[in-house]
Amino acid sequence: MRLLKVGNRMAALRVRLEEKFTLPERFKGTVVEKWANYWKGLLRDYSEVAVGVIKESYAKPKKTLAYGTCLIALYQTAKNNPDHLAFMTLLRKQTNRMITLPPAQQNPESAEYLIMLERAINQKKLRLLSLGFFTLMWVDMYDEDDCTYPAICEYTTVGLLNFHERIIDVGFWNQFWRLKWKMRNYDINYL
Repeated sequence: MRLLKVGNRMAALRVRLEEKFTLPERFKGTVVEKWANYWKGLLRDYSEVAVGVIKESYAKPKKTLAYGTCLIALYQTAKNNPDHLAFMTLLRKQTNRMITLPPAQQNPESAEYLIMLERAINQKKLRLLSLGFFTLMWVDMYDEDDCTYPAICEYTTVGLLNFHERIIDVGFWNQFWRLKWKMRNYDINYL
């Protein structure tokens, strides 16, 4: 296993670099020397961590595979987290699908949900809260441009204890799942 000797190679490289790059005598005992020592220590600490991670990954390959898989999955979910533009695109797509049907053939549940979303957008009460890996879409009590006392008072806004009552959709992996669920049977004659 040649890669297990990474620690020895890193230590040898560090010693050679310290021998090549030394501070001139005029910088000894100044802020410049303290700054250089700080960065040397930081580089040494991070290189030791990297070497330790590599050695442990060879010692416990299943654990490394599990951690790597989890990190890649979290990265992909964060990368595919939907934003406001993705929601508006999906909403327009679903609205266009709905308006191709005559009102008598539209599913009332789907039509009501789309109307509720459109009203919240028109009243500027629809909010999106991105939490990194998923997005919560909720309806606020007041317009975002409202400057009246009830809208700006901290005691009349949506609190943490009743925030869950205002959530109307959850976005994950470039989809808003309740919108997708409500629109699955948008035609009452759907087979």
